[in-house]
Amino acid sequence: MAKPQVLFIGELNRTLPEFIDFQSKYDCIFYTLTTREEFISKLETDFKNIVAIYAAWLGFLPIGGFRSVIDHSPANLKIIALCSVGYDHEDADVLAKHGITMTNVPSDGAAEPVAELVLVNAITSFRQFHLYSQFRNVKNTLKIRYQHSAGEFDKTTGKPTSLSDSNGYYFGHYINNRGCLSPRGHNVAIVGFGNIGQCIGKKLSDAGMNVTYIKRNKLSSEQENKLGYKVTYKAKIEDATDADLVVIACPATPETFHLINKDVIDSMQKPFRIVNIGRGTSIDEQALVDGLKSGKVLFAGLDVFEEEPKVHEELLNREDVVLTPHIGAATVENFDYTATRSLQNIDDVINGGNGLSRVN
Repeated sequence: MAKPQVLFIGELNRTLPEFIDFQSKYDCIFYTLTTREEFISKLETDFKNIVAIYAAWLGFLPIGGFRSVIDHSPANLKIIALCSVGYDHEDADVLAKHGITMTNVPSDGAAEPVAELVLVNAITSFRQFHLYSQFRNVKNTLKIRYQHSAGEFDKTTGKPTSLSDSNGYYFGHYINNRGCLSPRGHNVAIVGFGNIGQCIGKKLSDAGMNVTYIKRNKLSSEQENKLGYKVTYKAKIEDATDADLVVIACPATPETFHLINKDVIDSMQKPFRIVNIGRGTSIDEQALVDGLKSGKVLFAGLDVFEEEPKVHEELLNREDVVLTPHIGAATVENFDYTATRSLQNIDDVINGGNGLSRVN
């Protein structure tokens, strides 16, 4: 008897015991997306008998979502299993109407590595280590500190200016009149407070920060007590204008589009820092650039971008901006965890279940 066919869009660790076991039960077909037209042709011919699709991290983004080919989907297709936490809500709705299950991977595996990136950016935003670390060939540590003691930070270009070439002693607690501060005692507002947001809160609380979480609905007293650290609740970012640091950890929805905009930036009581590991569309990047140039925004640490994979040109080559290419969750452990969970989702649905982490 022929094995059920499963189409793999993207790669996984083929040495995983879970995949080896999966392969013993299913005919695994690996395919790289090229064009929508070619994929449609394949769905109607080579892939017409598939019962499931394993969609790795990029998913169907290159062809505009699976909904763009839904009219050509195989009759026996029962599930599309995504490796990521985030998913295309339009795809999920269209698939549900066609009786096809969509599953994602819970944020369990992503929470710790993403929170680690936030912690690095948070500390960097206060201590400004990155400005000193640009000196790869250090010959005189005293001189480097002294060079940065004078001048002003050029907010327009985002670079330190007026580096002194003379000798002297300087403690290094300011860089171009921008104080190097401990995050301890400062206020952080975390927008989005699911597993990832709560993990971020724990790390920043451990660093001594006062944590405010912003969520549509307040956690119960029992849920807040289980966090293991003190939190304050606010319903919206406009209620947290005393923040020294804003962390975006929410999904992309119509409600979160340009959540951080000119009005919000202007409403903050003091210059602040921002880190985004949620979705790029939550920040109006032009407003962010303008905020950096005015000095209202002191630092931006971005792992996601409004027009990803494109990066706003005015965010490049600034020393008050740290950019990473959407790698917050990118660890070997999490990559393998998402693969294993996706395989489990497929196996569950094919054998009559609803999926372990169904989203539609």
